[in-house]
Amino acid sequence: MSRVLHRDRGAAAVETSLIIGLLVLIALGSAEWGFGLKDWLSITAGTREGARVGASAGNTVGADCVILEATAGAVRNINGAVLEVWVFKSDTSGGIGLKQAYRPALPTEPSLVCSSGSWFVIENSWPASARINSGAVRDWLGVRVVFDHDWLTGFMWFSGSVCNRGLSGTCWHSDTVMRIEPDPNP
Repeated sequence: MSRVLHRDRGAAAVETSLIIGLLVLIALGSAEWGFGLKDWLSITAGTREGARVGASAGNTVGADCVILEATAGAVRNINGAVLEVWVFKSDTSGGIGLKQAYRPALPTEPSLVCSSGSWFVIENSWPASARINSGAVRDWLGVRVVFDHDWLTGFMWFSGSVCNRGLSGTCWHSDTVMRIEPDPNP
């Protein structure tokens, strides 16, 4: 009879360790995805703010600096880094056409200096002067932020990068498109 009780205690220990392992996995996964969602929502707010400001700035001189400042100002405290900010011409379906693409500048690079920081120009095919903000056929302006989300635990699949940029974390992006407002001073 004591052998049966001893075997039952061993089975209970194995079952308990399996359940605790599963609960730890669920808890870590929930925390990781929660932090990822928080960062993605922050980036989405940044693209929305940048597009809203860009729709008002239209084709004014320094419009991209204003867009970059608004975007960077809305993106705070993410667990990762902003890799690129695009200001692009879009159609009503949100497709990406010509664009201005920026990334944070390294100290040795020539850069566009805005009050929110220095930005290196990656692509220069849609300057502010080419944007149409008058008449019935105004441009649609989009803002995309590409960012690298760093996983906190590095546990199992919560590690590495799909960016192919040599950085740790996961490369995500968010877009917002708005129609450029008409110039109030024609």
